[in-house]
Amino acid sequence: MGAAVLTALVAAALGAALGLSRRGSVLLGATHTLAVVVALVVIGLELVPTALAAVGLWALVVFGGAYAAASLLERVGHAQGLEPGWGVELGFLALCAHRVGDGLAMAHFGHAAGGFEGMLAIAAHGVPVIALVTIAYRERSRRAAVVRVILLAIASLAGIALHEVIPEEHAALPWISAALAGLLLHVVTHGWNTPSPESLTHRLVDVGAVVAGLAVALVSGHDHGHEDGRVRDATLHALLELGLDTAPVLLVGLVAAAALKAAGWLIPRRWLGGGSRPTQALRGAVLGLPAPICACGVLPLAHSLRSRGAAPALVVAFLFATPVLALETFALSVRFLGWPFALVRFGGAVAVAVLAALLLAATGPRSALPPKEPPSFGEQDLVKRFVTQLDELTHHVLPWTLIGLVAAAYVEAVIPPEAFAGPGFALNALLLTLVAVPSYVCATSATPLAAVLVMKGVAPGAVLVGLLLGPAINLATAGWLWQTYGRRAALAALGALVLGVWALAGAVELGDLPLATHAAATEHDHGAFAVVGAALLGLLAFRSIWRVGLRAWLGALGESLGSVDDHGHDNAHGHGHAGHGPGHSGHGHSAHGDETSSPPAGPVRPSNDLDP
Repeated sequence: MGAAVLTALVAAALGAALGLSRRGSVLLGATHTLAVVVALVVIGLELVPTALAAVGLWALVVFGGAYAAASLLERVGHAQGLEPGWGVELGFLALCAHRVGDGLAMAHFGHAAGGFEGMLAIAAHGVPVIALVTIAYRERSRRAAVVRVILLAIASLAGIALHEVIPEEHAALPWISAALAGLLLHVVTHGWNTPSPESLTHRLVDVGAVVAGLAVALVSGHDHGHEDGRVRDATLHALLELGLDTAPVLLVGLVAAAALKAAGWLIPRRWLGGGSRPTQALRGAVLGLPAPICACGVLPLAHSLRSRGAAPALVVAFLFATPVLALETFALSVRFLGWPFALVRFGGAVAVAVLAALLLAATGPRSALPPKEPPSFGEQDLVKRFVTQLDELTHHVLPWTLIGLVAAAYVEAVIPPEAFAGPGFALNALLLTLVAVPSYVCATSATPLAAVLVMKGVAPGAVLVGLLLGPAINLATAGWLWQTYGRRAALAALGALVLGVWALAGAVELGDLPLATHAAATEHDHGAFAVVGAALLGLLAFRSIWRVGLRAWLGALGESLGSVDDHGHDNAHGHGHAGHGPGHSGHGHSAHGDETSSPPAGPVRPSNDLDP
């Protein structure tokens, strides 16, 4: 008992010392990165698997609900002018509960023969987490940070004291683990949009912190039972298999998209306003093909197109089709779902986007805004432009792809085959519509998950509903359409999109579309091409993290939570789109703030370059 108490107190003291390091110091930044890595591994390989092993996919519902509740609470408090950080306070309470669990584990190892190493391992993973809390609260005051550290230490001591009282297995523990994971994730995601490392020393320390964090988390992880370890191992195995399946085609897609963007695929100015409505809508649907743009990123680009005189049909078709159409998404669709499904997915995305755009054009404004003068784009070497575009695509695509692969791995590890075969197409499609419409969904990251869902018995047509509606519609998109084109036109466009997707999905079900699913459960023989592709993609990810830092790299995930007017890009990383040098600050989304800003009247690039 005494050894466990001493270990817990030393861990709290070390965490506080690291978190209270001088602002701007290399040590503080490294501590923050270390804490983020440890916390993410604890969430992904300890808390979530523990919950999944006991209650299945309901654990992911509780996990997402806890994260959303903390975020919503913080936003409501901010809107009401209350003390900022309500969500962090809720997350802090979750951390206290987690520290109670760590105290129980330390007490368990303290009573076991040869358990001293286990105590040290648990304490080691607690140090950076305590440092993370200290960093979060020192923004208020050093006193607030110290008080929270003391409370975390008390929570650990309480867990040690309760070791003889609380049973190691309890029916509520899996649900608590899932909720704790969501609340802890909310704490971890604060401070991701940080400035990029400024020097070689900062970069080396940041990468070293990532490696150290992985080592500490993996060595110090402790299972709550045999089933928990089985789920964790199955998840890691599925993640490896899915990653090897994904890497080669994703790499080819990223390189092809970067090459097209670097070559300066120019769209004649007459495309923006000329032609009939069907022609305008079709042009808008294919305009963003070479550039994977997330659901949040497409809004400022659509606004920029509109301010430059683009017709409503072109703008709306671009808005709905661009998040779904990307070369790497098509490549992954072919790999995981087969050529027929991939062609239907992409052809259907264009068709429903054109349909929605035509209905909006018929019920909304009759004319476009007057065109304006173009900005001046600097000259840049072709190879340099290619590297810049590849860096940009890597930064935005890979974090979301990783999220999609992890979600698919969880489903693969937990859900037995044909588990969703009972409800049928209609119920599956309705549920996926209700989930997809209000959410931000990355088309690339959703593809491996879609393949796993099909293997688990979800109707292919229902999966198509999620793949088409998820990236195309979210609450921000609906609000922008309402504000820009009016209630009637917005409802017409959104209704046409949903009904068009449902009709297409029904046709897929009636036509018995052939599928060629390649998911982790059915393929284990990967050749050299897959291994080399994964290695090269890993090098691209390492280069991206090296350039911008791990937290800013993960900040690409946080951008989807921003509003149309604030994506948080400025601090995330310092590289621009094509037409700007690598040192261009932010993403150039400022053009969407005012329709009087200068847009181009000449040729326009169908990529993130659309706004100056």
